[in-house]
Amino acid sequence: MIEVAICEDSRMDRELLYKIISLLMSDRGLEFRIDTYESGESLVTGYSSRPYDLIFLDILMGEINGMEAGKKIRELDQMVEIIYCTSSKDFAIAAYEIHSLGYLLKPYESAKIGALIDYYVQRHPQENRNFIQVKSKRKPVIIPYKDIIYMESDNKVVYIHTTNQGDVKVYGKLDYFESQIQDDGFLRCHQSYLVNMGFVAGLIDSDFIMLNDDVIPIRKSGRKILVKTYEAFLKKSYRD
Repeated sequence: MIEVAICEDSRMDRELLYKIISLLMSDRGLEFRIDTYESGESLVTGYSSRPYDLIFLDILMGEINGMEAGKKIRELDQMVEIIYCTSSKDFAIAAYEIHSLGYLLKPYESAKIGALIDYYVQRHPQENRNFIQVKSKRKPVIIPYKDIIYMESDNKVVYIHTTNQGDVKVYGKLDYFESQIQDDGFLRCHQSYLVNMGFVAGLIDSDFIMLNDDVIPIRKSGRKILVKTYEAFLKKSYRD
């Protein structure tokens, strides 16, 4: 669970930031909780009894501006990550001097906020996570389990077929990626395939038919057990 605080004196900006962060974290399969504050004073006052993992902190506020609030919070907590938000570039250097995770300029852009969330996840791997993090084209990519249709191994390359990010190409072994997924909804049905059973449309002969019409072979060795595993998954899905 990522505990997030938004401290922003503008109601419009506060609500917009809340919506963007909620959407981006949900899309990444992250578990999170967000609290909002209207002033640096209220954030600092409540921080000792309500610590956070990640703070989005506006700089230009009332009696205690964001920089002063950030310094006070740093005295209480050296581990919390702070992202400073402002309409002016003038505070960029000062923000980094307080060891901030990043700096956001208004008006807010979802892509830049998403990049900072991804950077946070890189620095702080999540326990009981609902996503897999890989490197593709030299860039970190977060793929929620719920978006993975299946994984396909081809020599030293793994293709992760997804619902909304296309086919993500990564280098490595399927064994490794299988070990990284903490979800019993995935089934290694073949040496070269790991399927998300939630995207299986049905069985035909010795193949899984996926909802995207791809055909995935089921290995001969242990086929009956694999089919029973899938059938048990279906029954559980119906009950749930």
